[in-house]
This record gives sequence, C-alpha cells and structure tokens, in this order.
Amino acid sequence: MADRFEVAELEDVAELLELVEEGTGKVVVTMGGSDRFVVMSAERYRALSDGYNKERQRAQEATEALEEAQAIITRMKESTAAANREATAISDARAASDAAATPRTTAPIRALSSDAGKPYRVADLPYTPIDSDDYQRSSYQDAITDRMRRVIDAEAPIEKQRLFNTVRASFGIKRSGRDIQAHNDWLFGRNINAKQTEFNDATFVWRNDQDPTTFDTFRIADGESGRQITEICYQELKAAIVCALNRSERLSRDELIEATMRLLGYKRKTTRVRDVLGAAIQQASDEGCIRIFTDGTFRVA
Repeated sequence: MADRFEVAELEDVAELLELVEEGTGKVVVTMGGSDRFVVMSAERYRALSDGYNKERQRAQEATEALEEAQAIITRMKESTAAANREATAISDARAASDAAATPRTTAPIRALSSDAGKPYRVADLPYTPIDSDDYQRSSYQDAITDRMRRVIDAEAPIEKQRLFNTVRASFGIKRSGRDIQAHNDWLFGRNINAKQTEFNDATFVWRNDQDPTTFDTFRIADGESGRQITEICYQELKAAIVCALNRSERLSRDELIEATMRLLGYKRKTTRVRDVLGAAIQQASDEGCIRIFTDGTFRVA
C-alpha cells in the first residue's frame, strides 16, 4: 500500500512524487478530506506533475519576457527624453546664433531713459470757437498751423489724427468732416516740417530734435490725456515691452501683453490692446530687440 498524502495545493504534488517509486504502483490522494480521494497509477501522477511543471516554467518565462519588455520600454523613454533635451539645446543655440546674425533696424534697448514711465502731458491750447467755414478760410491758416506746432512740441511723438483732432477741437469744431480733414492735411504738408513714422496703419509725427531710431522712453496714459493704445508709436511700445521684460526676465506672450499694458496705464486687456501690443511684440522680435524661446517665453535680446 502506498503512502497516503493530503494535497492542499498543487505545489504538494512535487513532494509527493519524490516518494513514488518507479513502476505501476498505486497512489491514493485525498482532496480536502478523507471522504474525497482519487486512486491513480504512479505514471498518471507523474504525467500530471510534468504538465504542472511545464505550465509553471512557461509562466516563469512569460514573466521574464514581460520584465525584459518593460526594461526595453524604460530605456526607450530615457533615450527619447535625452534626445528631446539635446534637440532643445540645439534649437536654443540656433536661436541665439540667428539672433546674433540678424541685422537690427534699431539698437536693442537695455537701459531706458530717465523719462520712462512719466505721464503723457497734453498741449495747453486756447479755446476759440469758430464755425467750420471760418476754419477753412485763409485768415485762420496761421493760427491753425501755430497750434499744430504747439501740439507737436508738447506731445510728440503723436499720432497724426490725434494732432488734427486736438487742433480742430480747440476751435470748437466737434467733428472732422471730409473738408476739415483735407484742410488739415493740406496745411500740415505745406507748413509743418516734421519727421513721420508708420506703425499699425497709423502715422506718427515727431519733433525735429527726436530720433525715432534711438527713442527709448514711454509715457503713461491718464484720464486727462485720454490717449488710446492706437495712438502710441511703436518706439514707445517697444520701450515699455523691454521695461516689462527687464523686470521679469522671462514672460509668456499673454504675460508680456499684460505687464506692458499695465506699464502704459491701461487696466483692461481689450481686443484692441491685445492686437496693438501683439503687433509691437512681433516687430520687436523681428528686429532682434527681444527673443522668443522654444518654451514660448520672451526675453530681452
């Protein structure tokens, strides 16, 4: 009679088989108690055990294969991350090289004028109401021209239409019709010798002692001046942009717009503010005064 074993788990089979002699002896195995048992030959028992061992071996091989695959994936991720870091470094190096090689239309601004950030002051003009017909008569040409010069002296660089509107309003004329506009254009072209620049579909008038290529200051809009963002020349916008970056070193596009508009005295980021400052940021970047990096942030060149 063969020894009797109670097999609680499949692993007990290996221990059982070590005690089974070669041949056709019988093995009695109880499963879960003496009332449940099976009788089989030693050969049958060994065959079942071999099948179990093979399944265990396959499971072990599958586990090892999975671990190897996971290790390969980890190495691939590390390699990709290293490649990305190298690509970023190369891109930044190229950006620096391109910025250095790009010709600039103006010198990059570092230190701003001591006047930067002062309020925008309007010209002090007399108020002498006349009708629109008198405004266009030759007897008022000298007075209109004189007030144009006074506004330029006080407020330049000034947007050209703001100049015309300021002079017209000082004569009590509320609206600038086609004839008034044409008369102002004619007087300006005939009598005013001033530098002019263009930005964002607007013309800006400068005093003769001002140089747009080296202008490095900006003025703050206040309630008295009522100056709109569209009435600020590119050079002032650029100076404010550089000032904002000098204070923070690195800003995203939205952060740079927000910081610049605050410096200029504007509290609401309207569509017009975003568009004008966005155009100025793009032009300053094209000129090489500021740089945009691969992470989307801007810095002073």
